[in-house]
Amino acid sequence: MKQIDIKQLRFITYLRKSSDSEDKQVASIPQQRKELSEFAKREGLKVVEIIEETHTAFEPGRPQFNRMMQMIDDGKADAVLAWNATRISRNSLDGGLFIYKIDQGKIKAFKTRGNTYYNTPEDKFALNIDFTVAKKSSDDLSEAVLRGNRYKFNEKREWGGVAKPGYLNKLNPLTKEAYIDTDPERFPLIQKAFELIIKKMYTPMQALVDLNNRCKYKTRRTKKLGGRPMSKASFYRMLSDSYYCGIMKRKVDGEYQEIKGSHKAMMNEKEFEQLQIRLGKKGKPRYSKKEFAYKEVLKCAECEGSITAEEKWQIICPNCKTKFHKGLKANECPDCHTLIENMQNPKILHYVFYHCTKRVHPNCSQGSITLDDLETEITNKLGKFEIDEGFRDWAINYLNELNDHEETSQTAIKSNLLTQVKDVDSQLRNLLRLRISPQNVNSDPEQQKYYSDEEKRLLSEKKAINKEVEKVDKRLEEWFVQSKETFDFACSARYQFATGDAKVKTYVLSKLGSNLTIKGKKLCISGDKPYFLIEKGKKEIADIVASLEPAKQLEIASHLLGFEPISSAWRRGWDSNPR
Repeated sequence: MKQIDIKQLRFITYLRKSSDSEDKQVASIPQQRKELSEFAKREGLKVVEIIEETHTAFEPGRPQFNRMMQMIDDGKADAVLAWNATRISRNSLDGGLFIYKIDQGKIKAFKTRGNTYYNTPEDKFALNIDFTVAKKSSDDLSEAVLRGNRYKFNEKREWGGVAKPGYLNKLNPLTKEAYIDTDPERFPLIQKAFELIIKKMYTPMQALVDLNNRCKYKTRRTKKLGGRPMSKASFYRMLSDSYYCGIMKRKVDGEYQEIKGSHKAMMNEKEFEQLQIRLGKKGKPRYSKKEFAYKEVLKCAECEGSITAEEKWQIICPNCKTKFHKGLKANECPDCHTLIENMQNPKILHYVFYHCTKRVHPNCSQGSITLDDLETEITNKLGKFEIDEGFRDWAINYLNELNDHEETSQTAIKSNLLTQVKDVDSQLRNLLRLRISPQNVNSDPEQQKYYSDEEKRLLSEKKAINKEVEKVDKRLEEWFVQSKETFDFACSARYQFATGDAKVKTYVLSKLGSNLTIKGKKLCISGDKPYFLIEKGKKEIADIVASLEPAKQLEIASHLLGFEPISSAWRRGWDSNPR
């Protein structure tokens, strides 16, 4: 390569500073401009253009970088000056293009503060290594960020990145960990706007006008933006964002995932669904992993097939009173064609039906039962054996008395079984002595077979007795623990069912019986469960209490349980099948 007079080249000074974490240790653009201008003057370089931009170099597509490359193609410049090689490229496409321009001779020199690269094999190889190191650094940083995002999203259930409207990015002063908290100024205002649409049936635009005009809402101020009223586009994005009902959705490892977040939600999932209906959107923009309660434990009584749940939304148009199904594509009234989002105070109906899947028997005749009717039946059945805390405490004290009697009885049974084990051991020892005695050394095969068969019989008998001993040891403890759990459940089941989530409700239903079916739009319960013994005992006790005070409807109070007639009634029910 012929000698190049670098002072005769036309340089473009390229300045870049990204807002990404890749450039936290890189000098700012004003600092780069100052130092590179002094460097160019000191080296006697001829600068024809200074190009600067704030854009990440992780991916191709930088506008000012492309303008610089176009100027070089047009012959307006033939050299580049930059802070270092990472300013030119952190991705393989831009780096390869830059080296290709050097290979073509269009870039005669690339100069940084510490190096100068010419169109020589050694310099191009060195520059390629610098670009590769920058790319490797970017890849490592990207992987670290993705790993952190996955952990934050899946394990900590926190949102990573800029906080959404109504929330703020904060930093823990002790741990220095970033987290998202509610914005005390904007959170209640946005929540009120949501309530206006959901509960007071404002249209979305009416709620937005109220938010901006009456509530004087202003967006969060940043360095360049903010301090303005909420825009229509931003408001509608918020209305469709499941983050505000507690469900986070984002792209993780190339796939969109949904998860229940740990942040404070502005509404629940049902309200969010109602909001989507008001927007005229699809009927089920819900948490994809949510499952309906009870399906796992219910069966069809006719065909023994599985039970499934189906959700439906209907809207009654306020203008023409037409009731229509809100399907995936329905966004207006089918009669008067009023858009759903423009309806004033429409009535929204929500139903959940449980019915046979008909996979076992396609012609199964069983109909469906609504969620409300099903839960009413479950609540009524729970009420039949619900007991108060005083009743439970008395019952457990009574179980302790039974436990003492049972322990005495089981001790006697165990002692008898251990005596039987000793007797079998004695027989085994005697059989062994007889078998190895001198008289039987040359015994015939038939006698040897007798000894073997007898030994097997005795060992089998001993094993069976030892199993009975183990059962005795376990029975008393298991009986008392299960009985106590039964009374605890009877005391709290109704409350758990009323306040629990889908899993808790399903668990409560499963405890009522081993065979739970739906027949004739009714819940049928069968199976050996102790709760119906409680129901029976309660009924007998109620009858006795009614006879004591015929003029009043007395509640079963704990102090009445000490009466002998009541105690006897209870014992009759529970002693018959304590398990």
